[in-house]
Amino acid sequence: MTKLLCLFFLLYQIIPLYGQVEPDTLNVSQNERTNADDPSQFFSRVELFNEFQHLPDNVNFNQTVLRTVLKIGKKLTTRLDVPFVYNSISSPDYAQFGLGDISFRLLGYKFFQSRTSALTASIEISLNTAQSPLRGTGKNMIIPLISYSAALKKQKMILSMAFQQTNSFSGDEERETVSFSKLQAILIKVWTTKTWTVLAPEWYLDYVHGGVSMNLEARMAYAPVRRFNIWAQAGVGVFGDFIARYDWDGEVGVRYCF
Repeated sequence: MTKLLCLFFLLYQIIPLYGQVEPDTLNVSQNERTNADDPSQFFSRVELFNEFQHLPDNVNFNQTVLRTVLKIGKKLTTRLDVPFVYNSISSPDYAQFGLGDISFRLLGYKFFQSRTSALTASIEISLNTAQSPLRGTGKNMIIPLISYSAALKKQKMILSMAFQQTNSFSGDEERETVSFSKLQAILIKVWTTKTWTVLAPEWYLDYVHGGVSMNLEARMAYAPVRRFNIWAQAGVGVFGDFIARYDWDGEVGVRYCF
C-alpha cells in the first residue's frame, strides 16, 4: 500500500502527454493547448513511441508503434497503428520479433462539444497481421469506444472517462476468444503552456476467464516548440491476472502535430 501511495504521488506530480489546440476544441484556458490524451480532441498528428512491459512470470514485452491520426472536418477522425513487437518468450517454432497486430480507427465522431465538455465515439478494428503467436492475439477484433470529457478551468484540469469494448470475431481458431471491457479515467493537470501531467487508472473486465484487473499509468510531457512533443510514462499493475495487466511498464515517445 505504501508503494502504491508513493507511486500515485510521484505520477501526479510528474506525468503527461501534450497536444495542439484548435479554436473550437475543449480546453482549460484560451491560450493553452489541449493534451492529446484527452479523447475529445481531434487533430492530425504522427507519433512514434516505444513501450516496455514487464509481465508476470518474468516475461518482457516490448513494442514500438508508429501512429498516424487524420482529422476529417470538425467532427470526424481516423487512426492507424503499426506495431513492431518483441516477446522475450523463446520458442524454436515462432519468431520473437516482427510486425504485430495492425489496428485502425474506422471512424471517430464527435457528437457534442462545448467550451467545457465533449462527447465522442469511435469504432476500431485490430487485424491479425502478426505472423507469430508471440507477437499478437491471433484474432481480428472490433473495438467500439465512447468517451466524455469535462474541463475544470479554475483548476486547469481536464477529466475524461472512456469506455471500450473489445470482441474477437475471426482469426486463428486455435487461439482463445477475446472479450473484455476497459474503463479508463484520465485526469490532465496543466502546469505551464509547455508541460502538464496525466493520471490514467484503467480497469479491465474479462468475460472469457472472469475477474477484474487494474493498471495505473501516468505520463509527463514537454513541448519544446509548438508542434513537437516528447513524453515519458510509468505504470504499475495494481491487481488482477488479465493478460493486459503487467507488473510494471515504461514508455517514451515523440509527436508532431499538423
